[in-house]
Amino acid sequence: MFIFDQLRSKDIPIKIIVIFILCCFLVLVAKLWKLQVSTAVSFQDRQENQSVRAIRLPATRGNILDRNKKPLAVNRLRFDVLIYIDELRSLFREHYFSLKNGRKMNRSEQRRLGKEARYQVVSNLTMQVSMRIGEPLVLNEKRFHEHYEQRLYMPLPVMQDLSPSQVAKFVELIHSLPGVGLSVNPVRTYPNGEMAFHALGYLRRDDNPEDDQEVQFSYRYRMPDYVGIDGLEGIYDRLLRGEAGAKAIRVNNISYRTSEDVWVWPESGRDIELSINRDIQLAAEEALKSNGPETRGSIIVMDPNNGDLLALVSKPSFDSNKFISGFSREEIAQLNDSQLNRWINRASGSGNVAYPPGSIFKIISSIAYLEEGLINNPNKEIFNKGFFRNEQLYPNYSLDDTAPSGNYNFIRAFKLSCNSYFIHFALTPDGLTDQWRQGKRVLIDWGNRFRLGKKTIHPLQVSGYEFQSPLREGSGYFPVVGNEYKTKDQYGKKSRWAAGDVANLCIGQGEITVTPLQMAVMTAAIANGGKLIQPRLVLSVSSSNEDAQSNLRNIPSKVLGDLNLKDETVSLLHEAMLADVDDRDGSGRGARVSGISIGGKTGTAEKKVPTGKFNPKTGARLFRMDHITWFVSFAPVESPRYAMVVMVESGASGGKICAPIAGRVYRAIREVENSNNKEGAKLANR
Repeated sequence: MFIFDQLRSKDIPIKIIVIFILCCFLVLVAKLWKLQVSTAVSFQDRQENQSVRAIRLPATRGNILDRNKKPLAVNRLRFDVLIYIDELRSLFREHYFSLKNGRKMNRSEQRRLGKEARYQVVSNLTMQVSMRIGEPLVLNEKRFHEHYEQRLYMPLPVMQDLSPSQVAKFVELIHSLPGVGLSVNPVRTYPNGEMAFHALGYLRRDDNPEDDQEVQFSYRYRMPDYVGIDGLEGIYDRLLRGEAGAKAIRVNNISYRTSEDVWVWPESGRDIELSINRDIQLAAEEALKSNGPETRGSIIVMDPNNGDLLALVSKPSFDSNKFISGFSREEIAQLNDSQLNRWINRASGSGNVAYPPGSIFKIISSIAYLEEGLINNPNKEIFNKGFFRNEQLYPNYSLDDTAPSGNYNFIRAFKLSCNSYFIHFALTPDGLTDQWRQGKRVLIDWGNRFRLGKKTIHPLQVSGYEFQSPLREGSGYFPVVGNEYKTKDQYGKKSRWAAGDVANLCIGQGEITVTPLQMAVMTAAIANGGKLIQPRLVLSVSSSNEDAQSNLRNIPSKVLGDLNLKDETVSLLHEAMLADVDDRDGSGRGARVSGISIGGKTGTAEKKVPTGKFNPKTGARLFRMDHITWFVSFAPVESPRYAMVVMVESGASGGKICAPIAGRVYRAIREVENSNNKEGAKLANR
């Protein structure tokens, strides 16, 4: 070749030039080899990263159902109008040139005009869509430009959550408009509104939840997602939320979408079936609201045989749907009302909320006296003066009695809630001065046997999976056996027991506090003959597709303990509780329902409530006394299927407020049972 012939030339400058040219060719070849072969993979990866957008796809959330598979928290289809900007490029170009109209412009003016042209095209399209659907809408310019600059590869949502009539109009009228589409997405809904708000919980928008796929995929964009915050939605969020998926959108050099591919399909969340009976729950909610729209209280209906919570009501509550659809200013003010405090679950005592039990504690006092032999003859009568006072033995203690003066045996004292009768057996059953120490020991011992001061629900291991307690629960306060000190004050100073403290204890006053859920366990134990059953809210959780053993993880019922009560103790207490409702002079007469034998006990206690004010001289916090009213019951007495607790704050008395509310719920239960019997008869006749 010519170039190699020059290498043989004797002309030195020519040889140097030829060698230089050859070296340049060698360097060029080496560089091309490096670009085309050696680093081709890295350049390909970089090109993929620049042209592919990884999108996180949230999974469909699992359903929460009642015991009859009726929906409590499910997903509905939400229809959104989207505009696919990449399909409008020809309209952008056409409108840009019409606005330019042949004018000469510099580069920055051209960019500004192009930006304006794009917005006008999409804004005009949005207006046409909204006018045809019947909901005029103006496109937010700032939001459009942000979307165009940051998420051009994604469609722009312009209208959300269309009604069925709007969807029909869209299908009929929008087909001729370019770049407009209808998106169908699942969204959480609570079909019963604010029913069981504290048990179900609520969701909060969170587009950056913790995800196991974060390491595998570096997401450029996340579709709207929600996480559970409280209640079952929060506690079992990982089960309900499922596993997110991922898809890739390939874009061109100006970020317009060219294609898309699903990498991982989302895996739907697990379904959870609850013990709640929706019909009974709704009836209990309405019964409690009948006392007033701002009633603060709770109702629990529990099966005393297996612990199933058939209704779990805490008021005031809130509509869980609002946490997805949004709040008005008035609704935000309601949520932040410190007096109503809608956030706490009064039924389970979340936030360490607990209440003095008042006279419903006389159920435990009765069992303690009967089982320990302090009352060895229930027919023996004790005279009530209308007050308790024994100046010889306890000169520093006296208490007025709400029951009228007269002679009282056990059943009459129980149904009229005679304080003097119960204090007598706590302090002076044998007329001896030191008997209050025996009364203290017996009462504290039996209070601990009923597991007062302890939470009622504990985690369970099922099929190798640990199920957390489905409720945020408080424990209240109850002294332990052998404690010489009743409690500590705010300064940590211990206070020794005195006779007056024992007298207060036996009638449910003083330092002790309980939760309605604890009282439901107590009432169920009386109904079933002495077994403490753990409350059960979750019946089953659907298993993942990979679990070949079963389709469901069934949560078993659990016995916390057996009180080993004597048959005569149970029988006498059932008789006394039945008299409290059935007899004309019973304090729980308001709960009486025709056709159902109900055994109950009323209670009224006083609780110190901070006023938010302070003593101007001492700076000490000022308190007011608030009444806590109760009614605990079970039915039918001859074969108990329901144990019920009604608690209302700031009530007049348990007999006047809570007993009638319980009566409304029992009437609703009777209707539910009659309806179920009719349905069963129809199915049997087919």
